[in-house]
Amino acid sequence: MVQMLCKVWGVGMFSIVALTTSNILLTLRLMHGREDAGGGGGGCGAAGIIPESVPRAWTAALSSTNHSEYLAFLRSAAVNTNPEGVKPQQHQQEAAGGGSPPVVVVGGGFKVDLTLGRWDARRRYKTHDHVFTGPQYGRLTRLSPVCLATQTSVDRLFWLTQVARYWNAPMSVAVFTPDVEYAIARAYLTYLVTCFPFLGEKVSFHFTYPREHLPKDLPLVIDHLEHKCDQPLAVLKDLLKQRNSKMLSWRERMPYPQNVVRNVARKTCGTDWVFLADVDIVPIPGLSQGLAAFLTSKGATTCKKCAFVVPTYEVDERSPLPHNRSTLLHLASKGRARPFHQKVFVHNQHATNFSRWEAREQEHPSEGTVTISHPVTNFEFFYEPFYVAKDDAPPHDERFLGYGFTRNTQVYEMHVSGYTFHVLSPIFTLHWGMQLKRSRPAWREKQNNANRRLFEGFKKEVFARYGKDPLNMMAAKKPRKT
Repeated sequence: MVQMLCKVWGVGMFSIVALTTSNILLTLRLMHGREDAGGGGGGCGAAGIIPESVPRAWTAALSSTNHSEYLAFLRSAAVNTNPEGVKPQQHQQEAAGGGSPPVVVVGGGFKVDLTLGRWDARRRYKTHDHVFTGPQYGRLTRLSPVCLATQTSVDRLFWLTQVARYWNAPMSVAVFTPDVEYAIARAYLTYLVTCFPFLGEKVSFHFTYPREHLPKDLPLVIDHLEHKCDQPLAVLKDLLKQRNSKMLSWRERMPYPQNVVRNVARKTCGTDWVFLADVDIVPIPGLSQGLAAFLTSKGATTCKKCAFVVPTYEVDERSPLPHNRSTLLHLASKGRARPFHQKVFVHNQHATNFSRWEAREQEHPSEGTVTISHPVTNFEFFYEPFYVAKDDAPPHDERFLGYGFTRNTQVYEMHVSGYTFHVLSPIFTLHWGMQLKRSRPAWREKQNNANRRLFEGFKKEVFARYGKDPLNMMAAKKPRKT
């Protein structure tokens, strides 16, 4: 587990600037990553996150390049989602006793008003857009042609630091926050944007929750940040203990509204192009810059109804992060990398034609500029690529809840409506860990079966909408043998 976490939270420890505080090496390296992002001045705070009475706000510390000043902030900082419970006189007494008064970072920027927000079309889920927006999000949205859109439940939020590590454009993240998971999200996201400035400065978060399980707030505290900024998974696990057995009894069976939150993340991006990916899909260095250059080129701007596929590979968590295709293919030759879902469900990504993409390494060695490798010519129904497209693409049908028929139905409708898919080279994304086929729990199979029944009506609607049936989905089914 320790080995895996070291890989998840970044590799190449030799690149860290050696400083005297031993417990925050990772935080320092991540601060160094912020410089790579070219974010410019400012941290990841917003008005209301830090009380005005704090003499030295952490946002001011991040505005400087003085890492020691930032570390000094971490030594005295704590996350507290109940600022009313913090007594200023207590801080003064601690200072008088010789200790430094703690700086309280409260989750005010993640708080929602239940009388506001917007319902989905069936009034089953309410969404609050932009509950937190990083200080560089607007500037990056104006400058960049593409935004990364992703969604997640609270228990997978720890992936965001790895997703943001090398992505230098805006990010739009929709978080599912039923019941006390709202309180957990408030505390943990405040922790993330405090400890990982390169995430907080360019992200906008949105909260979605179901009608029958409205948000519940709790006073949560995460203290001693100087010791915890390198433990994002441990911090999250501790917060998740707030979910008692009564809650978990219904939470584990609740269908996750994947398509609802996918649409939230997509529609709150302010750029012309959207890169839609899952929260555990990790961009490689230079991906956002390469996409930006390609998407403003004639090849992209003149291509109507085009979706550009970014190939995705699974990588053994014991392996170093491959920064380019030659390194990736070397890992693949050793059995330590392979196309995403190749062993679990080959149809998920098969149409990408990874063999053709890999062959470009011999045809165009050291290829740098992002270009189209080849078109997708063998489209199949269960194809679920991670792609970049204009946001006038068909939305994800929100009737599909939980697992099964969520992403592939949207891609199928794109195909029927006339979209073509083109595989980009030499860029790619990664999924940490080699996936293995496991038996599905009964609740997941139940959700899949329910969505399969819904699809029978969906495919008829798509045929009626476009008058096309390129995959012959409307063909009469053969009667079952008795």
